[in-house]
Amino acid sequence: MTAFGTALLVSGTEQLLAARAVEARRKEALAEQPDAEVNRLDASELQGSMLAEVVGGSLFASHIIAIIDDVGATPPEVVDQLVATAKNPGPELCLVLVHQGGNKGKGLIDKLKKARIELETVAPIKSWEVPKFCQAEAKRQRVGLTTDAANALVAAIGTDLRALVSAISQLADDAGGEEIDAKLIGRYFAGRADVTSFAVADAVLAGNSSLAMERLRWALSTGAAPVLVTSAMAAAFRGMGKYLDAQGMRMNEYDLARQLGVPPWKIKDYSRNSRHWQSGGVAAAIKLVAAADADVKGAATSAEYSLERMVLGVLAQRRNAAR
Repeated sequence: MTAFGTALLVSGTEQLLAARAVEARRKEALAEQPDAEVNRLDASELQGSMLAEVVGGSLFASHIIAIIDDVGATPPEVVDQLVATAKNPGPELCLVLVHQGGNKGKGLIDKLKKARIELETVAPIKSWEVPKFCQAEAKRQRVGLTTDAANALVAAIGTDLRALVSAISQLADDAGGEEIDAKLIGRYFAGRADVTSFAVADAVLAGNSSLAMERLRWALSTGAAPVLVTSAMAAAFRGMGKYLDAQGMRMNEYDLARQLGVPPWKIKDYSRNSRHWQSGGVAAAIKLVAAADADVKGAATSAEYSLERMVLGVLAQRRNAAR
């Protein structure tokens, strides 16, 4: 199938995937017609005869690749003309329309869908699917990424796809063709303040008091903001609370991860630690974390003392639950 004589609507909020979809169609069209002219502009600029100029041929190129961003901002008087062009683009036009999702320009989008314009949806990737995305991205960059490494990378970076792609690119360069494992991820991100905060929460959740205190002091000494520690603790114990509430459900770890909105590897952490926690202990821990969060935001004179008291208090709740 040729790219010319077609119109593609790329719709959704995930900008990285949207950009890739647009670039893939542009490359496909240029592979067919290397001398094609590429015109790209924002839909809000489609005033007067601008649409005809963008999609029409020129003295220098007969084939046109027209990319119109934020199509939801198309001026009302141009909507019908744009729909007609998308419906019948002509054999020398490759038209790509980019919609950022939401209700902006809903009338136009409905008309384009009714006209059966080719649609590529780029919805955000669910949190439990992000590790698989990382492995696919590593494969795309011709490097291996173990499952443990993918999970460690998401724990270190978060779920922002652009940040993950950038990190994988750097890791791939430094791996020298070797498979990326969890140890390499650990070496890369050991000094990140937000990562060390989550390491504190993991140690507390596991009930390792000496490691938790060691990691807390290390986090603070390496510049982690106290509020990052309380944030990581809150996330960890909210997740454990949800896990305990959902334990009676007959679901595999992937369905349970989807239910809780966490990556599958987190389910294994919660499962391993859940026998030492009860719902009442988790609720008490969350209250302690909330109090510490207020302290580090100004209610107390020593943030370090407040965090140490929080960690010890939460660990006591775990010990009480284990009795």
